[in-house]
Amino acid sequence: MSEMLQLSPRVGKHKIELSFDERTQLNAIIDLLIPSDKDFPAPSSLQLIDVFLHHLHPTTERKAPLVLNEDRLRTTLKELNVSAGGNFCKANVEKQQTLLRNFEHQKPALFETLWALVTHSYYKLLATR
Repeated sequence: MSEMLQLSPRVGKHKIELSFDERTQLNAIIDLLIPSDKDFPAPSSLQLIDVFLHHLHPTTERKAPLVLNEDRLRTTLKELNVSAGGNFCKANVEKQQTLLRNFEHQKPALFETLWALVTHSYYKLLATR
């Protein structure tokens, strides 16, 4: 009887998998959010995307952000592609920055969560190097 009352662990994906195009787009966005300079390398050069996705995926030790999850991330990437005329990465940097500013104004909570998670992941990664 006690065996029937025990809940089995939830089996799910171990990590978030993005396509090559989604990873490329997310890297471009992350590099725009945290521009490099002579003292700080570009986030994409540090493989920051893997740290970011790790923090986005919930575990038993840590909850995922409520505002940003895998589905919302994918939807955001698709919306930015549409706004860019089909491919965010093919737009010039000025257009990409404009699209991100528009995204910030249209969905401020989602943008803030994205920015905070990117920033946290970047500085955490730098601190462990």
